Amino acid sequence: MTRLLFAAALMSTAIASEASALSCITPTVQGSFKQADASEAQYVMAVGRIQLLPGETVPSTGDDPNNRQGYSVKTRFDGKLASATGFDQDASFPLTVEVGCIGAWCGGVPLDRMLVFVERRDGENVLVEGPCPLFALKATPAVVTDAEACLTGNCEVPVD
Repeated sequence: MTRLLFAAALMSTAIASEASALSCITPTVQGSFKQADASEAQYVMAVGRIQLLPGETVPSTGDDPNNRQGYSVKTRFDGKLASATGFDQDASFPLTVEVGCIGAWCGGVPLDRMLVFVERRDGENVLVEGPCPLFALKATPAVVTDAEACLTGNCEVPVD
């Protein structure tokens, strides 16, 4: 009987860990901007689209669904870079997307029109995307307006 209870307890633990959800705070432009600004890394903001390079595919994250592995993929960014006057500098450049995982949850390669905070790292452009996205936000009109406000020094979180 003790073995049966022990086995049942182990199974319920395994099932519970697979069913657990990762809880992420919804990213804001202001939060992402402040995080990038506080970092020792150099970031640039841009609005546009990311496309996988020809021949590139999104790699597997591994066979263990509770211990997925991150990956890097080569892409191309096409859009506009931020300046003091808004997103007004045409830009097209190679971009490495580093996708990170925590347990069963992984980030992904954002392929929609996005506001991104691109890290300049050793002459390379890098976008880090974890399971709780911070540096890639869907570029809705409100998100772009908030980003432009941050560029002019008005980067306060709006009060509802």
